[in-house]
Amino acid sequence: MYWNRKIWTPLTVMIAGGALAATGIVPAVAAAPAPSEHTSAAASVGCASLTANAKGKARVTNICDKPIDATVSVAWSWDPACRSIGAGRSATFTWDSTDGRAEYAYEC
Repeated sequence: MYWNRKIWTPLTVMIAGGALAATGIVPAVAAAPAPSEHTSAAASVGCASLTANAKGKARVTNICDKPIDATVSVAWSWDPACRSIGAGRSATFTWDSTDGRAEYAYEC
């Protein structure tokens, strides 16, 4: 009986883990990002990547192989106008520095 338990327990755990991974279910500890007060300099949504960030100025890089329209999120009620960015290229967005830094870049 000890031999059966020694083989079947790891095998059962492996099968259950594989089934969870195949369905896209991830344990909550691994899925939850660590809390942070600062926005990462590489925050992105889609192909738009925020590669430089200062008060009143940010650079967005297109990390995909197709042209995109993108901008940055600065304030809840206002963001700079969308601009076209070619594949692998960057664009610089500017605004009044009293509005602070960009939170992230996104496609529009």
